[in-house]
Amino acid sequence: MKQVWYADDSFAVRSLARVKKWWEYLQANGPDFGYCPKPAKTILLLKDSSLMQATQKIFKGDGIKITDQDERLLGSVIGTESFRKQYIKNKVESWVKYLQSLSKYPQDDPQAAYSAYTKGLSSRWTLIPKNSARCE
Repeated sequence: MKQVWYADDSFAVRSLARVKKWWEYLQANGPDFGYCPKPAKTILLLKDSSLMQATQKIFKGDGIKITDQDERLLGSVIGTESFRKQYIKNKVESWVKYLQSLSKYPQDDPQAAYSAYTKGLSSRWTLIPKNSARCE
């Protein structure tokens, strides 16, 4: 099973049966390590919408969202090109607002403004891939 973790967020890619076992393992053993999976915040994203009924049956009663639509994933997105473009547009607009707000402070406290920029705002920009071509 392929897994990716970022702080307390993760995702896994594999067959439905393996993902189900992984989910059960996380629920049973995660709390011992300080990781408490929350079904209400969990999304199972299907690549193939024809698997929807089988997936709903396998994960019945688990309380997780099952979808084959566009979704956010660990600071990025999976989905259509229009969804990805809108996501990036919203991110950039948010950064512009922060930068405009931050730009008001350098005259009074340049070191604090520089520190806020280098330690806070600029690190948010590393999440955009250099090549946003869609992999199939």
